[in-house]
Amino acid sequence: MGILHAFTLPSVPKENKQKLKEVVLEENWKRTKLFAIIILIFEAILIVRQLPGGIDLYVGLYLGLFSAAAIYLLCIYIMGKKKIPTGYRMFMVHFFVFLFLAWGTMVTLLDQLHYGHVMAFVVNYMCVSTLFLANGKHYLLFALPNVIFLYVGLPFYQQSASMLSGHYTNLTVFIFFSWLASQLLYKGFAVNFYNKLLLTEMNGELEAQIAQNEVMNEQLKKQAMLDELTGVPNRRGFQDYINSAITAESKRRLSLLLLDVDAFKSYNDHYGHLRGDEVLRLVAQSIYQTTMIPTAGWARYGGEEFVLAVFDQPSEKLDELAEAIRLAVQELRIDHAFSPVADRVTVSIGIYSAAISDGMQLSYFIGQADEALYEAKRSGRNTVIKREELSESFA
Repeated sequence: MGILHAFTLPSVPKENKQKLKEVVLEENWKRTKLFAIIILIFEAILIVRQLPGGIDLYVGLYLGLFSAAAIYLLCIYIMGKKKIPTGYRMFMVHFFVFLFLAWGTMVTLLDQLHYGHVMAFVVNYMCVSTLFLANGKHYLLFALPNVIFLYVGLPFYQQSASMLSGHYTNLTVFIFFSWLASQLLYKGFAVNFYNKLLLTEMNGELEAQIAQNEVMNEQLKKQAMLDELTGVPNRRGFQDYINSAITAESKRRLSLLLLDVDAFKSYNDHYGHLRGDEVLRLVAQSIYQTTMIPTAGWARYGGEEFVLAVFDQPSEKLDELAEAIRLAVQELRIDHAFSPVADRVTVSIGIYSAAISDGMQLSYFIGQADEALYEAKRSGRNTVIKREELSESFA
């Protein structure tokens, strides 16, 4: 099992196998291009060296391989300017490798008549096995026909039985280990490629998860700043709004409106908490529809209290806004038979207006607005009381 594992690729999706096939083709395309250039140089040198002795079979073989390499490079150049199907490119690469091995086989057979060695085949076979990436099937397609041709042809060119026996033994061992090296190199390349794909996919999933978490965190942050019942900002959201609205470079005039639903406890006691919750939602909606000032921010401050912050507005504008909110709630015509003020739901409003330069001063503003609200309650409810600081200094 350990030996088989050394040649077995991991199980991957079909699309990843196709990607590997394309990457292997591109890699072989680049390698054979460089290989063809090297062949041109070496064959040119061999032709120049051999020509003084006359034109013979060796010169013809050198010219043949030189021409094959030149044609291959020309085809690569032409195909580089056009979009050629993958199948045609793969056939070209395999055919060029096959011709290179076939050339080595023919030179080796010819060498038996003069030198008796098999170096041409050995060198070519080693180059193909180590430089060209091929799986087992493709390797057999271009290697096996040449091996068979060499083994069958050797007895016709080599008459020495002892040399022939040595050639068969040495070539068999060499071919086996060359094949072994080729498959190990191919597997290493494939596994490395699959690992890169897996890493890319994992990074993509991680980035997507991080983005999703950021969205969820942002949503949770927003939810943490909203009142669950009414859907409007809560105290935390209101404080965040104040902090963002105030800059350290300049003071602004903040007018704080604190609203309280009159006799809300009595409403809850007699009509029930579900209807009380609905009243709070309707009041919140009424405040939202009435407040059309871009610089205003508001929140449910707790229980039946709402707070509205308005920046840099004149005093008369505040009076108009507060009265509009009070009337809008009253015009909702929500029955309240147990209110000491009216037969419907009403609100009391306390206003405090002064200069502010720091969000930490909000508690002071709330306290002052609360005192104004308390005064509105004592004045009979369903009314508006305003306090103003004309100077910019306050405790």
